[in-house]
Amino acid sequence: MGVTVPDDKLPAKLDLAILVDTNTLDQLGTVGEKLLETGTPIVVVDHHHPHPDTVKVASQMIIDESAAAAAEVVFRLWQSTKVELGAMEARALLAAMFVETKHFLLATEFTFEIAAGLVRAGADPRRLSEMLSNPMNRSERVARLKAAGRSEIVMIGEWIVATSELGSYQSSAARALLAIGAHVSFVAGESKQKTRVNMRATEDFYRKTGVHLARDVSIPIGKKTGGVGGGHATAAGLTMPGQPHDVLKTCIEALKESLGPLQT
Repeated sequence: MGVTVPDDKLPAKLDLAILVDTNTLDQLGTVGEKLLETGTPIVVVDHHHPHPDTVKVASQMIIDESAAAAAEVVFRLWQSTKVELGAMEARALLAAMFVETKHFLLATEFTFEIAAGLVRAGADPRRLSEMLSNPMNRSERVARLKAAGRSEIVMIGEWIVATSELGSYQSSAARALLAIGAHVSFVAGESKQKTRVNMRATEDFYRKTGVHLARDVSIPIGKKTGGVGGGHATAAGLTMPGQPHDVLKTCIEALKESLGPLQT
Protein backbone atom coordinates (compact mmCIF):
# COMPACT_ATOMS: atom_id res chain seq x y z
CA MET A 1 0.00 0.00 0.00
CA GLY A 2 3.05 2.28 0.13
CA VAL A 3 2.66 2.89 3.87
CA THR A 4 5.93 3.19 5.76
CA VAL A 5 6.07 0.95 8.82
CA PRO A 6 7.83 2.76 11.70
CA ASP A 7 10.59 1.08 13.69
CA ASP A 8 10.18 0.14 17.35
CA LYS A 9 12.05 3.18 18.69
CA LEU A 10 9.94 5.64 20.62
CA PRO A 11 10.64 9.38 20.75
CA ALA A 12 12.18 10.73 23.95
CA LYS A 13 8.96 12.48 24.92
CA LEU A 14 5.49 11.10 24.30
CA ASP A 15 2.21 12.86 24.98
CA LEU A 16 -0.05 9.90 24.18
CA ALA A 17 0.10 6.29 23.02
CA ILE A 18 -2.83 4.75 21.10
CA LEU A 19 -2.85 0.94 20.99
CA VAL A 20 -5.01 -0.49 18.21
CA ASP A 21 -6.02 -4.17 18.15
CA THR A 22 -3.53 -4.78 20.98
CA ASN A 23 -4.79 -6.85 23.89
CA THR A 24 -1.75 -6.56 26.19
CA LEU A 25 1.38 -4.42 26.42
CA ASP A 26 3.34 -7.67 26.43
CA GLN A 27 2.65 -7.89 22.68
CA LEU A 28 4.75 -4.74 22.20
CA GLY A 29 7.92 -6.13 23.80
CA THR A 30 10.39 -3.42 24.85
CA VAL A 31 8.05 -0.70 23.58
CA GLY A 32 5.41 -1.81 26.07
CA GLU A 33 7.97 -1.77 28.87
CA LYS A 34 9.01 1.78 27.99
CA LEU A 35 5.41 2.99 27.94
CA LEU A 36 4.96 1.70 31.47
CA GLU A 37 8.24 3.20 32.66
CA THR A 38 7.46 6.65 31.27
CA GLY A 39 3.87 6.67 32.50
CA THR A 40 2.64 7.75 29.05
CA PRO A 41 -1.18 8.04 28.88
CA ILE A 42 -2.54 5.06 26.93
CA VAL A 43 -5.71 4.82 24.87
CA VAL A 44 -6.80 1.34 23.73
CA VAL A 45 -8.94 0.88 20.61
CA ASP A 46 -9.83 -2.78 20.33
CA HIS A 47 -12.39 -5.56 20.01
CA HIS A 48 -10.69 -8.22 22.15
CA HIS A 49 -11.98 -9.19 25.58
CA PRO A 50 -10.28 -6.59 27.84
CA HIS A 51 -7.22 -7.91 29.64
CA PRO A 52 -7.24 -6.92 33.34
CA ASP A 53 -3.61 -5.74 33.24
CA THR A 54 -4.35 -3.47 30.28
CA VAL A 55 -7.43 -2.05 32.01
CA LYS A 56 -5.23 -1.06 34.97
CA VAL A 57 -2.77 0.99 32.91
CA ALA A 58 -5.05 2.46 30.23
CA SER A 59 -6.34 6.01 30.53
CA GLN A 60 -9.16 5.26 28.10
CA MET A 61 -10.62 2.00 26.77
CA ILE A 62 -12.60 2.15 23.53
CA ILE A 63 -13.64 -1.45 23.09
CA ASP A 64 -16.48 -3.18 21.27
CA GLU A 65 -16.33 -6.97 21.66
CA SER A 66 -19.25 -7.34 19.26
CA ALA A 67 -17.15 -5.91 16.41
CA ALA A 68 -15.86 -8.56 14.03
CA ALA A 69 -12.66 -6.57 13.46
CA ALA A 70 -10.80 -3.75 15.20
CA ALA A 71 -11.06 -1.82 11.93
CA GLU A 72 -14.81 -1.52 12.57
CA VAL A 73 -14.12 0.33 15.83
CA VAL A 74 -11.61 2.59 14.06
CA PHE A 75 -14.15 3.38 11.33
CA ARG A 76 -16.80 4.32 13.87
CA LEU A 77 -14.34 6.68 15.57
CA TRP A 78 -13.62 8.21 12.17
CA GLN A 79 -17.36 8.66 11.58
CA SER A 80 -17.64 10.66 14.80
CA THR A 81 -15.18 13.27 13.47
CA LYS A 82 -15.45 15.85 10.71
CA VAL A 83 -12.35 14.46 8.96
CA GLU A 84 -12.95 13.00 5.51
CA LEU A 85 -11.82 9.41 5.05
CA GLY A 86 -9.19 9.17 2.30
CA ALA A 87 -9.01 6.40 -0.30
CA MET A 88 -5.79 4.94 1.15
CA GLU A 89 -7.24 4.79 4.67
CA ALA A 90 -10.42 3.20 3.29
CA ARG A 91 -8.37 0.54 1.47
CA ALA A 92 -6.38 -0.21 4.63
CA LEU A 93 -9.49 -0.57 6.80
CA LEU A 94 -11.27 -2.76 4.24
CA ALA A 95 -8.20 -5.00 3.94
CA ALA A 96 -7.98 -5.25 7.74
CA MET A 97 -11.65 -6.28 7.97
CA PHE A 98 -11.23 -8.78 5.14
CA VAL A 99 -8.33 -10.50 6.91
CA GLU A 100 -9.69 -10.48 10.46
CA THR A 101 -13.15 -11.76 9.50
CA LYS A 102 -11.55 -14.62 7.50
CA HIS A 103 -12.68 -13.16 4.17
CA PHE A 104 -16.00 -12.05 5.73
CA LEU A 105 -16.92 -15.52 7.01
CA LEU A 106 -17.16 -14.03 10.54
CA ALA A 107 -18.73 -10.78 9.36
CA THR A 108 -21.90 -9.35 10.84
CA GLU A 109 -24.54 -7.18 9.20
CA PHE A 110 -22.72 -4.18 10.63
CA THR A 111 -19.44 -5.35 9.04
CA PHE A 112 -21.01 -5.21 5.58
CA GLU A 113 -22.52 -1.80 6.27
CA ILE A 114 -19.05 -0.48 7.11
CA ALA A 115 -17.54 -2.25 4.09
CA ALA A 116 -20.04 -0.46 1.88
CA GLY A 117 -19.04 2.86 3.43
CA LEU A 118 -15.37 2.10 2.78
CA VAL A 119 -16.09 1.26 -0.86
CA ARG A 120 -17.89 4.60 -1.22
CA ALA A 121 -14.79 6.26 0.29
CA GLY A 122 -12.57 4.81 -2.44
CA ALA A 123 -11.65 1.23 -1.44
CA ASP A 124 -11.85 -1.25 -4.31
CA PRO A 125 -12.91 -4.72 -3.04
CA ARG A 126 -11.73 -6.28 -6.30
CA ARG A 127 -8.14 -5.50 -5.31
CA LEU A 128 -8.29 -7.27 -1.94
CA SER A 129 -7.15 -10.68 -3.17
CA GLU A 130 -4.31 -9.12 -5.13
CA MET A 131 -3.19 -6.98 -2.18
CA LEU A 132 -3.36 -9.79 0.33
CA SER A 133 -2.09 -12.64 -1.81
CA ASN A 134 0.32 -14.63 0.32
CA PRO A 135 0.68 -18.23 -0.88
CA MET A 136 1.60 -20.76 1.80
CA ASN A 137 5.31 -21.51 1.56
CA ARG A 138 6.92 -24.93 1.82
CA SER A 139 8.03 -24.44 5.44
CA GLU A 140 4.51 -23.62 6.61
CA ARG A 141 3.07 -26.62 4.77
CA VAL A 142 5.63 -28.92 6.39
CA ALA A 143 4.95 -27.38 9.82
CA ARG A 144 1.22 -28.02 9.47
CA LEU A 145 1.83 -31.64 8.51
CA LYS A 146 4.23 -32.12 11.44
CA ALA A 147 1.68 -30.65 13.84
CA ALA A 148 -0.97 -33.07 12.61
CA GLY A 149 1.41 -36.03 12.85
CA ARG A 150 2.44 -35.15 16.41
CA SER A 151 -1.05 -34.27 17.61
CA GLU A 152 -2.67 -35.85 20.64
CA ILE A 153 -6.44 -36.14 20.82
CA VAL A 154 -8.46 -35.53 23.97
CA MET A 155 -12.19 -36.24 24.03
CA ILE A 156 -14.14 -33.96 26.36
CA GLY A 157 -17.75 -35.04 26.12
CA GLU A 158 -18.79 -34.59 22.49
CA TRP A 159 -15.88 -32.24 21.79
CA ILE A 160 -12.62 -33.21 20.09
CA VAL A 161 -9.57 -31.31 21.38
CA ALA A 162 -6.25 -31.60 19.54
CA THR A 163 -2.90 -30.57 21.03
CA SER A 164 0.49 -30.45 19.36
CA GLU A 165 4.02 -29.06 19.75
CA LEU A 166 5.73 -27.12 17.00
CA GLY A 167 8.78 -24.86 16.72
CA SER A 168 7.17 -22.39 14.31
CA TYR A 169 3.90 -21.57 12.53
CA GLN A 170 1.90 -22.48 15.65
CA SER A 171 -0.99 -20.23 14.65
CA SER A 172 -1.25 -21.73 11.18
CA ALA A 173 -1.06 -25.24 12.62
CA ALA A 174 -3.79 -24.52 15.17
CA ARG A 175 -6.10 -23.43 12.34
CA ALA A 176 -5.16 -26.51 10.33
CA LEU A 177 -6.10 -28.85 13.19
CA LEU A 178 -9.61 -27.36 13.18
CA ALA A 179 -9.82 -27.83 9.43
CA ILE A 180 -9.14 -31.56 9.72
CA GLY A 181 -11.69 -32.22 12.45
CA ALA A 182 -10.88 -30.78 15.89
CA HIS A 183 -13.35 -28.53 17.70
CA VAL A 184 -10.57 -26.97 19.79
CA SER A 185 -6.82 -26.90 19.16
CA PHE A 186 -3.82 -25.93 21.28
CA VAL A 187 -0.41 -25.72 19.55
CA ALA A 188 2.59 -24.93 21.75
CA GLY A 189 6.18 -24.00 21.07
CA GLU A 190 9.12 -22.61 23.03
CA SER A 191 9.74 -18.86 22.70
CA LYS A 192 12.42 -16.93 24.60
CA GLN A 193 12.67 -19.47 27.45
CA LYS A 194 8.89 -19.57 27.78
CA THR A 195 6.13 -21.46 26.02
CA ARG A 196 3.76 -19.83 23.58
CA VAL A 197 0.39 -21.48 22.90
CA ASN A 198 -1.92 -20.64 20.02
CA MET A 199 -5.53 -21.59 20.72
CA ARG A 200 -8.36 -21.99 18.24
CA ALA A 201 -11.98 -23.16 18.50
CA THR A 202 -14.79 -23.55 16.00
CA GLU A 203 -17.71 -21.13 16.01
CA ASP A 204 -19.97 -24.11 16.67
CA PHE A 205 -18.02 -24.96 19.85
CA TYR A 206 -18.29 -21.38 21.15
CA ARG A 207 -21.96 -21.05 20.23
CA LYS A 208 -22.97 -24.27 22.00
CA THR A 209 -20.70 -24.08 25.07
CA GLY A 210 -20.22 -20.36 25.64
CA VAL A 211 -16.55 -21.03 26.46
CA HIS A 212 -14.49 -17.98 25.48
CA LEU A 213 -10.86 -18.99 24.87
CA ALA A 214 -9.42 -15.65 26.02
CA ARG A 215 -11.74 -14.89 28.95
CA ASP A 216 -12.05 -18.46 30.27
CA VAL A 217 -8.73 -20.10 29.34
CA SER A 218 -5.76 -17.97 28.28
CA ILE A 219 -6.22 -14.92 30.54
CA PRO A 220 -6.90 -16.90 33.77
CA ILE A 221 -3.94 -19.23 33.12
CA GLY A 222 -1.69 -16.25 32.45
CA LYS A 223 -2.75 -14.57 35.69
CA LYS A 224 -2.15 -17.72 37.74
CA THR A 225 1.24 -18.60 36.25
CA GLY A 226 2.92 -15.23 35.79
CA GLY A 227 2.33 -15.36 32.06
CA VAL A 228 0.18 -13.35 29.67
CA GLY A 229 -2.95 -14.44 27.83
CA GLY A 230 -5.45 -12.70 25.60
CA GLY A 231 -7.43 -12.82 22.39
CA HIS A 232 -10.93 -13.62 21.20
CA ALA A 233 -13.63 -16.19 21.87
CA THR A 234 -12.39 -18.57 19.17
CA ALA A 235 -8.76 -17.42 18.76
CA ALA A 236 -6.45 -16.71 21.67
CA GLY A 237 -2.83 -16.85 22.74
CA LEU A 238 -0.89 -17.57 25.91
CA THR A 239 2.74 -17.09 26.92
CA MET A 240 3.88 -18.58 30.22
CA PRO A 241 6.81 -20.30 31.94
CA GLY A 242 7.11 -24.07 31.56
CA GLN A 243 7.72 -26.81 29.05
CA PRO A 244 5.29 -27.10 26.10
CA HIS A 245 3.98 -30.53 27.16
CA ASP A 246 3.16 -29.32 30.69
CA VAL A 247 1.64 -26.08 29.44
CA LEU A 248 -0.65 -27.98 27.07
CA LYS A 249 -1.86 -30.08 30.02
CA THR A 250 -2.64 -26.86 31.88
CA CYS A 251 -4.68 -25.63 28.91
CA ILE A 252 -6.67 -28.85 28.75
CA GLU A 253 -7.45 -28.70 32.47
CA ALA A 254 -8.59 -25.07 32.19
CA LEU A 255 -10.82 -25.98 29.25
CA LYS A 256 -12.35 -28.88 31.17
CA GLU A 257 -13.01 -26.61 34.15
CA SER A 258 -14.69 -24.04 31.90
CA LEU A 259 -16.88 -26.67 30.26
CA GLY A 260 -18.06 -27.98 33.62
CA PRO A 261 -21.06 -30.30 33.16
CA LEU A 262 -20.80 -29.92 29.37
CA GLN A 263 -17.76 -32.21 29.33
CA THR A 264 -19.82 -35.32 30.07
